[in-house]
Amino acid sequence: MTKKSLPAVFLFLAINCLFAQENRFFMPLEIQNAYESGARSYDGRPGPAYWQNTVDYTIEVTVDPAQKKISGSEKAVYHNNSPDALSILVVRLYYDAFKKGSARDYGIRPGDITDGVEVSALSVDGKEVEIGNRKGAYRSGTHLVINLPEPLLPGKSLSMEISWAQFLPETTIRTGVYDSTTFFVAYWHPQIAVYDDVFGWDRLDYGFRAEFYNNLGNYDVTINAPEQFTVLATGMLQNAADVLPEDALGRYRQALASAETVAIIGPDALKNGYRNRQGGWHYVAREVSDFAFCLSDHYCWDAAAQEVDGRPVFISTYYPENQAEQCSGVTAMQQKIMKHFSEDVPGIPYPYPAFTTFIASGGGGMEYPMMANNGGPGRGVTIHEMFHTYFPMYVRTNEKRFAWMDEGWADYITEVVTARYFNNEEGPHFSSSKSGMQGAIGTISDLPLITSTQFMDNSNYGYASYPLPSFVYAMLHFELGDELFLKCYREYIRRWAKKSPTPYDFFYTFENVSGRDLSWLWKPWFFEFGYADLAIKSLAGGVLEVENKGNRPVPVKVEYTFKDGGTKVDYAKPSAWREGRTCQFTVPEGEEIASVSVNQDVPDAHELDNFFPPLKERYAGVALPGCLEGAYALQEFPVELTISRKEGLLYLKVDANNMASYLVPEDGDGKNFRSLDGSIKAAFEYSEEGCSGIVIQYFGYRITGKKI
Repeated sequence: MTKKSLPAVFLFLAINCLFAQENRFFMPLEIQNAYESGARSYDGRPGPAYWQNTVDYTIEVTVDPAQKKISGSEKAVYHNNSPDALSILVVRLYYDAFKKGSARDYGIRPGDITDGVEVSALSVDGKEVEIGNRKGAYRSGTHLVINLPEPLLPGKSLSMEISWAQFLPETTIRTGVYDSTTFFVAYWHPQIAVYDDVFGWDRLDYGFRAEFYNNLGNYDVTINAPEQFTVLATGMLQNAADVLPEDALGRYRQALASAETVAIIGPDALKNGYRNRQGGWHYVAREVSDFAFCLSDHYCWDAAAQEVDGRPVFISTYYPENQAEQCSGVTAMQQKIMKHFSEDVPGIPYPYPAFTTFIASGGGGMEYPMMANNGGPGRGVTIHEMFHTYFPMYVRTNEKRFAWMDEGWADYITEVVTARYFNNEEGPHFSSSKSGMQGAIGTISDLPLITSTQFMDNSNYGYASYPLPSFVYAMLHFELGDELFLKCYREYIRRWAKKSPTPYDFFYTFENVSGRDLSWLWKPWFFEFGYADLAIKSLAGGVLEVENKGNRPVPVKVEYTFKDGGTKVDYAKPSAWREGRTCQFTVPEGEEIASVSVNQDVPDAHELDNFFPPLKERYAGVALPGCLEGAYALQEFPVELTISRKEGLLYLKVDANNMASYLVPEDGDGKNFRSLDGSIKAAFEYSEEGCSGIVIQYFGYRITGKKI
């Protein structure tokens, strides 16, 4: 050890002394107890007493396409690795969310309301369990609670066997019926709930909005379907030679080792009445948190192999025959995405042997281990859903309580990978967050991020899960710099791979690896109400002074435009606000400034005082037809968009997802506008009566609205 390294050592020791009992910001009692028990460490690592329970599933399920129903039998071997004797077993029956009278976070079509999951047999360790008897088992919300005749002791296992059936819904994009012979089947089997070191049994009911938190498990699943249906699933197919006809089997084997896309089942094969040899598809997946599958009799199947860390990963795309032209390049795109995930950002090799993207008509997407259910072949949704492999699949975050721990990362890394490796753009990257935050920032719905997701509703769940944490991660990246950020991020993933971190494990890992006390960032953004509110305080004598009227630190991005058309950008890191309420910049010399913009693509509670000259003056001469104002019914989503006039500018707002932004004209005819951060392009359509509609371009999505 040299004298030069001593300051860093002292800083490291000082930070770890702070952690010995957290007094910088609030820590809930449940999480305090987990640290005091030794299950977790204040340096961000799993503690010496860390444990997690696991499950081994053997399942056989039959799909009846005509009845839109599945029925199955399951054996689950549950391993109690905890230090506690368990007197109950909590089993999730997700499809009880469709049961008459069940509480739900949003409405469903009447045809999807059923009697829930039909349980026909239940036993524990070979002994039949009576349902409806408090001494046996009883249903509560979307759970089945089994009272064990004898407690399950630490280090012991039990075997649960259950037979069940349920109808597949048409309401949600996450699971169910997509057309008369196409199905994506997810959160579909009786699943033993998580019992962990923080909250004990997870008994939060499923109501459609919040997502998942599952045990690490092994799956051995046989899916039975009619011979004309092809089934793709989590894991690796074990009996390809038994189910695939000879020509398709040859192409499947070719694809397993091919860097080029192979059409295992193409449009021509489907037109010629493609059928499989038989309908029993056997898949195995090891150390995963869930299992999903899809099937259709008119979907194409493309596949290829991507080398990751010296091994092939089998990548598939499953899509409708009538979308072959649009979807033919998705497999190659997935290969490129996986390569950059594995080698660049986050720089952790993709950890599983396969990945499949299922594509159906609709919006959005949903992730599962080794699978994604996407509403289209777009690049953004493809990157986002594949990234979820890392969070919450590989790093098993609790989405039901801390959705920002996976969705925020998925949004942010999607932006980084898109910018760096598809568009060849340099960072920092803030722009995707602003428009999604402006409608909520600083409002009563803007709860501190540490708030458990279960207390969110439709007014703030999306905001708190996606753009807000994405922006915080972007700030963290900018503050630490690329090399140190990636060092911290990769170590966080390695430490918590196949484990379940709390938010504090994330905080402490980044502090431990970086050697920095980051509580100045964590506290205002995760534990306090507030907002960032920058303003140009003065511009004189070659000095630009910016002040923060709010209580949250943000990066500062200053954009100068010169009278000759040239531009220049200057930055300050979020830590600049640790020194005071103002930040100064030296204005470029020798150039005549035409305008200055501060944080045009960074969230800000009152953004109109961030511009010189004011935006109202800049666009005073632009005619804004009065007919533009009003409500527009969006065609792709069941929500409304409103256009109003504020401070002489047009203002776009979608209350359903907190999207909001001023619109500035791109021309003088009142037709084409953009948001301040550039993420939204808005084009108005006119008829003889005036404005009749709007077309929005937003991160690759084309959204149309009709004037109401």
